Amino acid sequence: MRLSRIGAVAATLTAVATFLAPPSQAGMQLANYDLLTNRYNRASWFWFVTLCIPEKTPDCVNVAARPRLKFYDYYESKAWLVDGRYTFTVDVRDGLQCPGHVMPTRETYSWDAVTLLGTIDSKYDVGCFNGPPGSQFWTFKLQQL
Repeated sequence: MRLSRIGAVAATLTAVATFLAPPSQAGMQLANYDLLTNRYNRASWFWFVTLCIPEKTPDCVNVAARPRLKFYDYYESKAWLVDGRYTFTVDVRDGLQCPGHVMPTRETYSWDAVTLLGTIDSKYDVGCFNGPPGSQFWTFKLQQL
């Protein structure tokens, strides 16, 4: 009889702990990542991913992107998790590489929170040599360092 009471108490405590446990938080870990992409050919990138300040919510991460070689400018933005995907948009001063010069772009990065597979949609108002506006599209994968 004593064992059955202990079993009942253990079952009750397990049920209460399950009910009171915080929900699991889907999303990427706060860490450094390699940005594996066909977007760049002269430098590789890494992302330093931290919690957003002042938000400090599980659906926001701050991405500080740095090139390993200084061919490109740094960029940084808050990425928000919506429907299982993180997304941020950033203006990149040297996003369009033209022969002999660079042009600005507005780039939207979007990636799956679980697989860490994503896309880069790059848009520009003026093309190389005063060409027409346009866009370019690349894929990427984040690999935790």
